[in-house]
Amino acid sequence: MSLPKALFILTLAGSCLVLIVWIFLRGWSAQLLPLWAKLIWGLIVAVIFIPRFLPASIRWSESVSLVQVTIGLVVVVLGIKCLILLIREGNTLSSAQRSAAWLGIVPLMIGALMLLFFFWMAGAFNSKK
Repeated sequence: MSLPKALFILTLAGSCLVLIVWIFLRGWSAQLLPLWAKLIWGLIVAVIFIPRFLPASIRWSESVSLVQVTIGLVVVVLGIKCLILLIREGNTLSSAQRSAAWLGIVPLMIGALMLLFFFWMAGAFNSKK
């Protein structure tokens, strides 16, 4: 890998990290829950279609890129924010805000179930007979 390409990827990774921290620290309001739920599901759909439009310089392989990882981390951060707001302000949320919070939490629950299944399968295949 050439030095300019490596510096470009490092700069892109650093800006992605700054974006994730900024998203986590900004906007702790229950009124934003419907927006976050739409944003989470929109980003999940975008992750499916983004690899075709990315230049080869920022792809790790044909199926994974730095942009996809960043979008995945943004989805996780927004889901955690929805979970925290649902726990912290659950009694004062309107029904639309509560349903939006649950829609924002669903990808976290699916990811947790996938991790549990992965570790269960890894343990089942690696167990001594």
